Amino acid sequence: MRYIDITGWIENGMWSYSSVYPGAHITECPHPPELPEEYEVYCQKFELGGQSGTYIETKAHVDSSAAPVSACPIGDFVMNAVILRVTISGAGHAVTSDQLRSAGAEIQRDDAVIIATGWDAHWHEPKTFVEESPYVTRDAALWLFSHGIRCLAADFPRFDNVVKPCFPWTDFWAQVPYLLAPVCNVHRESFTRARLYAFPLKIRGAMGTPVRAVLEITD
Repeated sequence: MRYIDITGWIENGMWSYSSVYPGAHITECPHPPELPEEYEVYCQKFELGGQSGTYIETKAHVDSSAAPVSACPIGDFVMNAVILRVTISGAGHAVTSDQLRSAGAEIQRDDAVIIATGWDAHWHEPKTFVEESPYVTRDAALWLFSHGIRCLAADFPRFDNVVKPCFPWTDFWAQVPYLLAPVCNVHRESFTRARLYAFPLKIRGAMGTPVRAVLEITD
């Protein structure tokens, strides 16, 4: 048995989805005034968003009346996972249903599906990582949803083509409880099944939060 950390780094200067969504801003807290100067203590202040780094979210991202991730049963975030490895041609690659079907792994009901392309190699290139991200075609997405999956994950940040939107988000949120993205360190491996652990931070009312996502490999 071994464990693979599939979480991307949260750090200053990292990528974000929008100018109004923080990637991360990490600073040192001042020395507490109630303590003597010679009493050395250190603490950091983290300014993050619900979609900073590798995160998990619910429909509350698009519907304020939906259950926040912080209200979901903790056991929901431990699940069986299947890895679908796809070879991409480069920036803006469309992941198709044919590619997913040809990945050679069987999707089971209640699985977390992880689409692995190797795009996480661009994690430290903020502009490239987000703006040139691969995406999932409508047919591919609907094929995935038809399996009754619990979570959809990928090693790229955008599931949709922002220039010509095609991802069926309404169908997604009606059928799939969780979205986990973007993950790292999966494409270089060869296993097809694992146990996924991806616990959200315990922040009341959060639509989504960063996670420490880990795969447990038994084969």
